[in-house]
Amino acid sequence: MKIGIISDTHDNRRNTARAVEIFRRHSVEYVFHAGDIVAPFTTLAFAELVDVKFIAVYGNNDGEKLHLKDVVEGFGGEIHEYCYKGELAGNKIYMTHTDHNIEEVARSQMYDLVVHGHTHRQDIRRLGRTLIVNPGEATDWITGAGHAVVLDLDDMSHIIEPLVPQTA
Repeated sequence: MKIGIISDTHDNRRNTARAVEIFRRHSVEYVFHAGDIVAPFTTLAFAELVDVKFIAVYGNNDGEKLHLKDVVEGFGGEIHEYCYKGELAGNKIYMTHTDHNIEEVARSQMYDLVVHGHTHRQDIRRLGRTLIVNPGEATDWITGAGHAVVLDLDDMSHIIEPLVPQTA
């Protein structure tokens, strides 16, 4: 089972649309958004992914929480206040926005996958049996390089997909 992982879109509609195309091309079954969507209209691009479940957590810049919740739930997605805890394809997943307790959660070995955002810096590594994934920012405002990640939950392999066209 493939999932798409994205974070820190910060209303960047262009890169969000590119992520949707990447997720469609890879036939992901779920999209995990680790927060800082910002405005509710940004999530509407994910509604175009038919039969793909959208799961998100709020980030520190998500101010319109009630409207964001209404929009996300309106297309069948879900958004969580601080963290998401669930299980897919036999893998226990923990997702939050900040990086405050990521090391502790991963060290607990209670989860196979820990997803976060907030730092705008990509961080993909193993801590014991737990895979930590921060896809980096989807917007390209801080690093100049927006990314999304496609993760195969069957073998925990991943592909890092650039959202900003690469120049030769």
